[in-house]
Amino acid sequence: MGPRAHVRNGPKADSELNADWPPTPDALFNAALTGGLIMEEFRADRRRLIGAGVVAAAAGMAAACSSGAESKGSTAAGWNPTADDQDSWLDKPGTRHRMAFDSVSGEGGAEALGYANNFIHVNQADYGINPDQVGVVIIFRHMATPYGYNDAIWSKYGKAFADKMKLKDDAAKRAATMNPMLVKAPGGEPPPKGLEWLADSTITDLGSKGVQFAVCGLATKVIAGLLAGKTGDAAAIEAELRSNLVPSARIVPAGISAVNRAQEHGYSFSYVG
Repeated sequence: MGPRAHVRNGPKADSELNADWPPTPDALFNAALTGGLIMEEFRADRRRLIGAGVVAAAAGMAAACSSGAESKGSTAAGWNPTADDQDSWLDKPGTRHRMAFDSVSGEGGAEALGYANNFIHVNQADYGINPDQVGVVIIFRHMATPYGYNDAIWSKYGKAFADKMKLKDDAAKRAATMNPMLVKAPGGEPPPKGLEWLADSTITDLGSKGVQFAVCGLATKVIAGLLAGKTGDAAAIEAELRSNLVPSARIVPAGISAVNRAQEHGYSFSYVG
């Protein structure tokens, strides 16, 4: 299904405009985390822009290589990012390869865990590279942010998280009392013989292998405000969320800043969704 079309037949009457005001909590939450854009449209537009950009970049590179021309603004040394002390956690020593997985939804957060597990497994099984020799970061931002909070938070706010994150089936049931991605589900069907490693894709499993989790601080502030509503203490709830993270997790100023800094620190990047 393609992006939804928006058709306007003319200026709205005052009564129609007033019908959309005041905005609902859902509308405020989505506007705060997406800048007012509908995510499906944004992704579709981005894919079109990326496709056009790749073609243009390829043409530009071919022209530059064939002519041997150098831009007047370029220098021999080129541009290098400035290192910030608060991003030093990304500099995991002894790593042969680095990978960052970016997630923005309930489904995407779960898939990021699976992809990270795959990456670690193939490096060890096929390349002989141990988990401590790879640097892996999973970014929980936007609607994936609550995966960065521990069971104490989920037991208190899990039902609200499950609804916002559109969790389904067993994950939605477990969310009422615990972070559904923190440990393996009890009584779950084991993977086929020879594929046992597929089950090692929980936050706890990956954290024990050196994976680090970046939790969006900006989304955490918005979530706290939503949970507080009109009468609660948003600052107190934000402090509660920040102090109850899953193992190997840290709050970053914003998930999008972690996307940028990880790549500047040499991490290959995978947007999961």
